[in-house]
Parts: sequence; C-alpha cells; structure tokens
Amino acid sequence: MRSSNLRTNLRTSQARRGALALLGIVALVLPTASALAKKDGDRYGLEGRIVEYDEKRDVMIVKVVKTKVSGGAGSGNVAGAPAPKSIKRGSNLEFAVVPEGSVLKRTVIKSTQGSALDTTGTREGFRSALAMVPKDKNVVFSFEKADNKGGPAWDLRIIQLRMTEEEWEARQKEREEAEAQREAERKARLGETDSMTDED
Repeated sequence: MRSSNLRTNLRTSQARRGALALLGIVALVLPTASALAKKDGDRYGLEGRIVEYDEKRDVMIVKVVKTKVSGGAGSGNVAGAPAPKSIKRGSNLEFAVVPEGSVLKRTVIKSTQGSALDTTGTREGFRSALAMVPKDKNVVFSFEKADNKGGPAWDLRIIQLRMTEEEWEARQKEREEAEAQREAERKARLGETDSMTDED
C-alpha cells in the first residue's frame, strides 16, 4: 500500500513537472509569435511605377497608382496591408533602398514567379535586376515604416514584377542582347577581336 502511494505520488510529481515545463515553453513561444504578428502587421503594399532611382542616396521615387494590391499574377502574397491613408493615389513617394547585403536586409526584386532576380547581394546585381523592372507597367511595392531619421519615411522591402511568362521571356532576351551589345562595344574600344582571341 505504501509503495503504491509512493508510485502514485511520483507519477503526480512527474506530471506536474511536465506541465510546468510545457507552460514554460508556451510562455517563451507566445511573445515570439506576438512579435512576429506585429512585424507582419507593419508591412504595407501598393501598386505603382518607378519614376527614378537615386543611387547616390539609395532612394527610389515611385508614382503611386493603387494604394492596395489587387489579385493576379505577381501579387505573390508579399505586399501586406493596404498603404496608410496618408499615401494618396497619383502622388510620388520616396522609399529608402538597401541595394546590397543579406537577403533578409536588402531590398529584394522578384519575378512574377516569386524568385529573386538578384542573388548576388551586390550593388551591381541590384542595378541589373532593377533594369528588368518595366517602367510602363504596375509593379508591387512592399514596404515598412523607416527607423532612420532625416531620410524617406518608408523602407522598401520588396519589388515584385507583374508580368506574363511571354513578357518575362521577351524582357530577358532584350536584357541578354543589350549585354552582348555592350560587351561587343567594350571589345571594339579595346581593339579586341575574335581572331586575336583565337591567336592567343
């Protein structure tokens, strides 16, 4: 009888320790989940067109076309909530841009399919990806309130293209042809030819 009570007490004690451990884990997880929800809630989205990118200041000026991202190709579920009411359609909006660094920190440019156009994390890679963004079509801009003072009020997190597969392939071909043309011009300036390369 006594050993039975001891076993019962031991099981009860173990169950209590298990419950306390579980409560401790929940207490640790809940603030994290709350913080993540708050961060997600601070993300906004709009549709617009790039007016200018000031690379010296790392500032992008965007013409706001729609203050809410509509469905369809290229929305990608990345935009966030509609833009704050202080942002008006037809206005030009400045965004702070981070063109290089970790994918978690830099401004990411995505294709219609959602893959990043720049995987280098360099200014040159960002510049090349930015050249793929159409100036005559709406794209999605996902942004957050900026922490820095003295610069733009908003940090640009994601630019996502809204293009059909055919448009994407045509733009990719244009880009490759332009790069080949620039390379040919560079070689011509340096006096390089295919025959010289063959002789080497």
